[in-house]
Amino acid sequence: MRFLNSQIKIAFFICLAIIVASVIQIYLYGSWKEDEISVWIFDVGQGDSIFIDAHIDILIDGGPTSVIIEKLTEVLPFWDRTIDFIISTHPHADHLTGLIDVLRRYVVTTIYTSGQDYQTGAYDIFKDLSASQVDSMSVGDSIKLQQDVSIKTIWPMTDFEGKTLDDPNDGSIVLLVNCFDTKILLTSDIGIDEEKAIIDSVGDIDVLKVGHQGSNTSSSEEFLRAIDPEVAVISVCENDYGHPSNKVINRLDKVGAVVYRTDVDGDVRIMCSKDGYEIKLYK
Repeated sequence: MRFLNSQIKIAFFICLAIIVASVIQIYLYGSWKEDEISVWIFDVGQGDSIFIDAHIDILIDGGPTSVIIEKLTEVLPFWDRTIDFIISTHPHADHLTGLIDVLRRYVVTTIYTSGQDYQTGAYDIFKDLSASQVDSMSVGDSIKLQQDVSIKTIWPMTDFEGKTLDDPNDGSIVLLVNCFDTKILLTSDIGIDEEKAIIDSVGDIDVLKVGHQGSNTSSSEEFLRAIDPEVAVISVCENDYGHPSNKVINRLDKVGAVVYRTDVDGDVRIMCSKDGYEIKLYK
């Protein structure tokens, strides 16, 4: 009987610890307000992974490694093993690889891609895991998350179903997040030519996820002046590519954007509500 009582006590304290840990997690990372939306730009290294917590979960890319699992564990309740939407912007490994681990761990309702084909082992695994849920995304497609919160596809102009592009970056899915009165542009890895093509569709924005880890192949001065971001976030780590380019940093300075970098600032959280937006950093 004494042994049984000890087991009950241990089980009680384990349950209590789980409840306390959950409350702390919600306090640190979650939202108590139903009308507050979080857009996370995760520090996943040299690549992209963005998570939108709008009571409908959307994961946009998964970064280059399995670190995305750690990130999701931090922001989702421990019991939550479902994600409503995954969007794979293009099949390069620095955006795609982490999604493989996500698909193995989480139940995902719908997966969107640009339809591009790509001849790599990682892409083949992703394709096998996502085959029954995948659909193509192009201009005109949108997802409504709740009243006054939606994401709209503004590139590519057409899906690339079954096509192999010379440069997969050119076919990256670009998303405009409308979050109450806040506009957030997620440019994936598009280049300057694609930026010119979408200028008229974007207009003035609040927050820019800078294209291609701050590469000089993106973020032209013309583009930045046209969209006039207040805040710019660069997803990057120490690398041999010269990212972010000093030229891009200078262009962002010229338009008056406050620049955050995941290699310096850690996870960047954009908290949107009817009152505007706030930036929080988690190093």
